[in-house]
Amino acid sequence: MGNSSPSFTSRNVLRLSLVLLGLVSIVSAATNGLLKGRRQRMHDVLKNLGSSGGSNSKAKPDAAIRRPVRDVNGTVIPDYDVIYTFDQLIDHSNPRLGTFKQRYYHTWETWRPGGPIVIMTPGEQAMDGSDVHLTNRTMVGTIAQATNGAAIILEHRFYGQSNPFPDMTVQSLRVHTIEQAMDDLVYFAQNVKLAMPGGDTESIRPHRVPWVLLGGSYAGALTSWTLNLRPGVFWAGYSSSGVIQPLLNFWQYFTPIQTHMPANCSADVQAAIEVVDGVLDSGDAATFEELQSLFGFSGLAPSDFANALTYVVSDWQTLDISSPRGSGFFEFCDALEVQGGEVAPASGFGARSALEAWGRFYRTSYIPTLCEGFDANACVTFDGITSSDTRPSDDRSWWWIVCNEVGWAQVGPPEGVTGIVSKYFTPNNYTQYCRDAFRGAFSSSTPEYQARIDATSQKLLGWNTTAERLFVVNGNRDPWVEVTHSAAAARIASTATQPIFLTDGFHCSDLIVDNAIDQSINQVFQSAITTFPQWVAEFKPSDTPTTTTTTTGSGSDSNKNGSLGRREAAASALGLVLAGVVFTFMGL
Repeated sequence: MGNSSPSFTSRNVLRLSLVLLGLVSIVSAATNGLLKGRRQRMHDVLKNLGSSGGSNSKAKPDAAIRRPVRDVNGTVIPDYDVIYTFDQLIDHSNPRLGTFKQRYYHTWETWRPGGPIVIMTPGEQAMDGSDVHLTNRTMVGTIAQATNGAAIILEHRFYGQSNPFPDMTVQSLRVHTIEQAMDDLVYFAQNVKLAMPGGDTESIRPHRVPWVLLGGSYAGALTSWTLNLRPGVFWAGYSSSGVIQPLLNFWQYFTPIQTHMPANCSADVQAAIEVVDGVLDSGDAATFEELQSLFGFSGLAPSDFANALTYVVSDWQTLDISSPRGSGFFEFCDALEVQGGEVAPASGFGARSALEAWGRFYRTSYIPTLCEGFDANACVTFDGITSSDTRPSDDRSWWWIVCNEVGWAQVGPPEGVTGIVSKYFTPNNYTQYCRDAFRGAFSSSTPEYQARIDATSQKLLGWNTTAERLFVVNGNRDPWVEVTHSAAAARIASTATQPIFLTDGFHCSDLIVDNAIDQSINQVFQSAITTFPQWVAEFKPSDTPTTTTTTTGSGSDSNKNGSLGRREAAASALGLVLAGVVFTFMGL
């Protein structure tokens, strides 16, 4: 990452001009490539109509998971994927509103009397399929096994089927806050009746046995926040890639990607983005139209074009320790850096080659696959209307948290910093998105958005964490690392009661046992299976039920800048489908 602004000397102007002249010669080829890709993709869509597959198909059981499940005495107990429900309060500040059904998985496969309750929430997604975390193929199951504990996977409110209301209007979402989520965890621990032996007695309460809270990404942050702000309920915690610091302008998301991606690919993407920003700086509409047509677009606003170029770069977040070379992100880099059988040097092939190859990759492969037959322009336009449908969806639920409390706008770098994302995608675009997605809740003022994030940061402590018995793990190659405990700006020291590990992993790599093939992650697992038994052994049962101070309001503190009326914006049928597309680069 550079630290000085590009100086457009005569040499740079000449270089930019040569690149732009080169664009003209490939516009025709770009158009033909786009049309061919569209026809081929539509053919695939039509051919697959009526197939038996689909997102609602029930997944096949994982053959590697042992069944039937047996407890430590050899007795057969319910399978991992049995779904239980708990009557959770809709609003912890107003219990008179009643309850909703909150789903969870549960096993006592490794539990022995006196053992802890190890609980995890999958965070910003439905819990379906996450029952694998009950097994010792994961960190949750590993800790449960090491401590003779029972395990629970609790679905987060407003995700999956754990919805307090049948819709996600602004009025309903007023109780979708981080504080309500923390209180959900507390209320669950203090009141749930589990299927395990003694699960309907005081013997499982937090004052009788230790409860251990785990989570990854947003849920990892929720673990830290809960231990800090709801003390006395959870004896210990494990935070994987926990994004503890709310931050509106999160341009640093792309820094680890820029640093750890192949050097030639990083160099060429930076060179290409420099040209893109140069074209947009010039204000030359004709040249900009030629530039975006190279990628298969036409008539996009500068911010939408800039955002569209982030999609493939953000695919880095899907990588993990065992990701094959053929993964999507590396296909992109190979498209840029392998030409005619020749591999580019560390400095890359240069801006012109990068733009041509990137455009060709988008036109013929990436965008047709991403947009699945829909218009390319509509597909990549960053428009809150695509998330304004008020029917329950994980996408809309997450966007509410983003817009209302945490920010994390993954945007271009500030002036003077050379990056792999255009400076023309800014927090202002997020402000407008939030306004349109949640009509009546938020204004079009970025300073007001910033004030919401600042208030959340102050309330949740962020980097000012003081939690004890919190085991923290982050990945050096995780794009979210700069809002975790390991952020350069955080300067949080690792201690015996809050050990902090920075592995060579990606996002939440340490939650999966298979990733322990990496030495740094193996070290984390070895430390966890010694640390947590020690912490659990330090727990002293009490006859007095645990209490904790809650500060959750009725929701008004989360929406100071707008009314909470049931004002709904209708979404087009295209928008309903594209909501997921917009979410792909945004989610944790």
